[in-house]
Amino acid sequence: MRKISLARGGKLSPFSGLGSTHKALEERLASGVVEGYEIADTFEYSITKNPFKRLWRRWFSGPSLAKKMTENCDILHVTDQEQAGLLPDYGKTVLTVHDLFHIFPRVRNGVQIGEKNPSQIRKKDLQKIKQGISRAKLLICVSKDTQQECNMKFPGTPTVWIPHAIDLDAYQIETSRPKWFEEGTNLLVIGSEEPRKRVDFAIKVCSDMDVTLHKIGAESSPKSKQELCKLAGEINCRLNWVGRLEHKDMVAALQHADALLFPSIAEGFGLPPLEAYAAGTVALVADSPAHNEIPLEHHILKTDDLGAWREAISNLEDETFRVRERAEEFSVKRWAEKHKDAYDSLF
Repeated sequence: MRKISLARGGKLSPFSGLGSTHKALEERLASGVVEGYEIADTFEYSITKNPFKRLWRRWFSGPSLAKKMTENCDILHVTDQEQAGLLPDYGKTVLTVHDLFHIFPRVRNGVQIGEKNPSQIRKKDLQKIKQGISRAKLLICVSKDTQQECNMKFPGTPTVWIPHAIDLDAYQIETSRPKWFEEGTNLLVIGSEEPRKRVDFAIKVCSDMDVTLHKIGAESSPKSKQELCKLAGEINCRLNWVGRLEHKDMVAALQHADALLFPSIAEGFGLPPLEAYAAGTVALVADSPAHNEIPLEHHILKTDDLGAWREAISNLEDETFRVRERAEEFSVKRWAEKHKDAYDSLF
């Protein structure tokens, strides 16, 4: 059995996107689903509030410890592009790249994605990240869009496309209809209130419609919640602010909802639409990368066409079989086979 050491630096909540995908990789390697490979150890640390200590760990002690890890494993796998500075300049190394829009900021649909004017410290950090990505022996890209960008930005560094996987059984458990659901049509919008997520667009879509929009996910700040709730009140959108849910409660919401609205204009992958599909629920998704790689074609909608979104909501129907069939293409079995091939390519 070949040994894989995982590294991601500062520890993130398993409820966050990057935190959950790191945890999934760790658990799957530990379970033995990637044939011929097992986990050796994991390097991560609690994030301190002390900025000097955080910088020291990120730029100096972290990379030093990651180098030492390569002595006791066959492959060092850094699970997040923001931690690419951990990668040493020797050994068999893999980096999972979820997206590049925080490393190469851009404007899309009038929304700034990534920092336009980063501080001097962040500029130096970005330089270290880019150098680390260039040192990787293999980049695992979670979307085709990100793979294409990696090929352009880091020519000569091998890439492979491996989309995130989902445990289908975990989304097909028996649940009860959430008590906070209303009569009639119940829609979900899941995620933070970052501008790129466009929760405000979902609210505008539901304006003057006989639907209830449930906002799920811990708010970015009390101010963002206040602003969005105010907007909903002004334009007659029935908004229910739910907040963060435990996994089983999230599954219940997904199973019993009429649809998920996912109007984001920039995602590294976009797990919520896939989760909705696994639960048997339609996901209406903005035609932007990389989440537009997941849904059935008729569930992909023009990014800013309010009318198209409203029409899609008005014409919702039961598509349980079709969406679950699509979700099966993102099974853990397929994911494990792709990872085995990727790791094998280094030998």
